[in-house]
Amino acid sequence: MPFEDLPATLREAARRSDWRAVRDELRTVMDGVTTDGVYGRALLQFVMSLPLPSDPVLARYRASICIDHGDWDGLLRHLGSNPVGATELVGVRDIILSATDRLEPPYSSAEHERFLFEIYEFVFQRAVRRYKRWAHRILAFYPDVIWSRRDIPPGRHLRSRRLQDGVWLAVAESHGGVLAVAEACADEAERLGDEGEPGRDLAHDLGLLIRHARGGRLEGDLRLRARINSPVGLSPLGSWETLFHVVPFYTFLSDDSLEWTAAVGQQIANRLGSPRAQLQARTWHVTARLLQGRGADEAGLLGLLAESRWAAPGLRVVPLLLRGIASHRPEDLQAAELIARQVGNVWAQVSALTWLVAIDPQPLTARWLHRLLEVTGWRRPILVPTTIAADAALGLSAAGMRGVSIVELAALGGRANVTVEVAMRHIDDAEAPRLARIAAVEALGKLGTTHSREILHRLARRTDDLGNVARRIVTSRATGTTLSERELEVIDLARHGLTNRAIAERLSLSPHTIARHLANARGKLGAANRAEAAAMFEEMKV
Repeated sequence: MPFEDLPATLREAARRSDWRAVRDELRTVMDGVTTDGVYGRALLQFVMSLPLPSDPVLARYRASICIDHGDWDGLLRHLGSNPVGATELVGVRDIILSATDRLEPPYSSAEHERFLFEIYEFVFQRAVRRYKRWAHRILAFYPDVIWSRRDIPPGRHLRSRRLQDGVWLAVAESHGGVLAVAEACADEAERLGDEGEPGRDLAHDLGLLIRHARGGRLEGDLRLRARINSPVGLSPLGSWETLFHVVPFYTFLSDDSLEWTAAVGQQIANRLGSPRAQLQARTWHVTARLLQGRGADEAGLLGLLAESRWAAPGLRVVPLLLRGIASHRPEDLQAAELIARQVGNVWAQVSALTWLVAIDPQPLTARWLHRLLEVTGWRRPILVPTTIAADAALGLSAAGMRGVSIVELAALGGRANVTVEVAMRHIDDAEAPRLARIAAVEALGKLGTTHSREILHRLARRTDDLGNVARRIVTSRATGTTLSERELEVIDLARHGLTNRAIAERLSLSPHTIARHLANARGKLGAANRAEAAAMFEEMKV
């Protein structure tokens, strides 16, 4: 049955050709500004299929849907019906169709229109720093206009705004800020808005991918791709926007998500006729081909570099980074890092610096990379193979840098000899931060090699903090059950009867993070529940 996912009252009114009732029903679920919602493309297609008499509100709905689908002839036709907010429609259209070198959104004297134009503009030119500032500014913006707009249902719009606020911040911080902040925003956004909102799926996937970027395991199923493929998936424009928020993180995945996203993005961009959307899709198509092992020429890198040469700086970041990765020339990587820094693209900056420190370690680049790793939380830089990450960690430690981030970067590199060398540099350096030295001992415990066990037994004879940590690891039933310092803190507090919320307040973490630490500890200890884990923890005499 067509449109079976839509509200029954709406379908029944349409069956009776009761257009007044249809309009009233639509105004509870259809938003002329945020067209993608719980009912996805099905609702948009339903609206376009009805022989509804036109009025300014319906003209707005239909005009917005035309923009979502790149139907510029239809948009022009509906603009002739005096839709609500015609200036907004024209401004968004012009942004989508603008050339790749555009830098500024259309001018408007109305504050709500400026906010609308800015987010579209910053997404289409990948102006990460400006997008991040926008995501923080929008938190303080209250749109009075919604109370006088008949095309916006206030209840749904305000609930959706809270969800969007969280998602916008999560996206902004994941691309150009601190990953811990991005993860917290994504976790919170999953609980905002209405049940079934596509923004929740984006928040869910972004949260999983961010945790992996911070060094965690990639656990759980991603939802966004299945949602887009479903009848209640997002519109073409909404699909493009959403996918290209997460596409850098798809380089972590071993399936075809990156290739699929590039292909879908290219189809949508062609349909929209958007030069900037096409350039971004082409960028990730070339990226996917390079990751498949193809050479720069075969992957189309030279053509991409030519196409992006005069584009806005944000659109040049990834092409230049790909050039540096393909050539291994420090000057190419330096150019990529410079332009990434210019537009505030932190993930690309971290990636470029990691490659630089791995192949040509210099004091300045080492210091800058170390600072970024410590502040932003990146542990798995995008487009950086684990071997390169390990070399970078070695370069950082050889340059005299010390920190938890360096130890964790080395450990995730998957090369035992590098992990041992980096760990020992921290352990032997009495001036190194205490937490970094403890992290180094724990990294040796996770290795499980004969050499690392010998080192741990020697360390266990010490009488300081490092000796305590080493003894705890040695006396554990197996190295694989070693608990991290944070897991030890959490399970010790749980042992004393504190709830997750109380532990979160004590450690300045979110309850969600506490639950994850407890789950990790239970898994390592083989405990069925928190009580059993606490009892096993006590028996370990840590």
